[in-house]
Amino acid sequence: MVDIMISGEAGKIHAVYNKSDLPAAPLAVVLSGNPRQKYHMNDRVSYAMFRAFMDAGFSVVRFNYRGVNNSEGALGTTTDNMLDIATVIDWIQNKNEDSDRIWLAGNQLGAWYVLQAMMRRPEVSGFALVSPDPAVSDFAFLSPRPNRGLLLQGANESDEAKAFSTHLTQILKKQAQIDLETIRVKNADEHYSQPADLRQMYNDLKAYVGRENADNKLL
Repeated sequence: MVDIMISGEAGKIHAVYNKSDLPAAPLAVVLSGNPRQKYHMNDRVSYAMFRAFMDAGFSVVRFNYRGVNNSEGALGTTTDNMLDIATVIDWIQNKNEDSDRIWLAGNQLGAWYVLQAMMRRPEVSGFALVSPDPAVSDFAFLSPRPNRGLLLQGANESDEAKAFSTHLTQILKKQAQIDLETIRVKNADEHYSQPADLRQMYNDLKAYVGRENADNKLL
């Protein structure tokens, strides 16, 4: 696991990268939540997502959007953050040209960014959404894209958040032909505040994405 700086449109993007020892290992990019709400690549949920992919044998990168901690530039708009995401995806693919599989995973606002990026990148083979932000409800960008993914949510999240996840599942199935599996982590809130809750989220995510190595035809 190494700290790196990736050249981006607004300057250097600070990231942490772990390259798998497995030949042609699948890739993963982890997206943190809304930087204006103090989410960043080293928050506990982002780190747990990163470790789940790392421990499942993926080459994986997590990063800070422009203007966050050691990433250069000023805090950006959605468009700016999507450009940073595209830059990091290009970077990990260029570093692993022998790999033909890439996953995206995002927490909170990052979950919405995952869906946006997936619509723009046909090579994305799988995705995971962790406690998506229920305040973001614009899914007009979705188009048919048969695929499968995972939604992880705390069982103790608000009724609004749980209703939103049900709505999101229906929207993805109807509008984008995406099959979304949902796992609710017992006793967890949206921050996975207790160590046992965070560990269970990590275990569930690792188990799901681990199938990619066991069966390349999962997705």
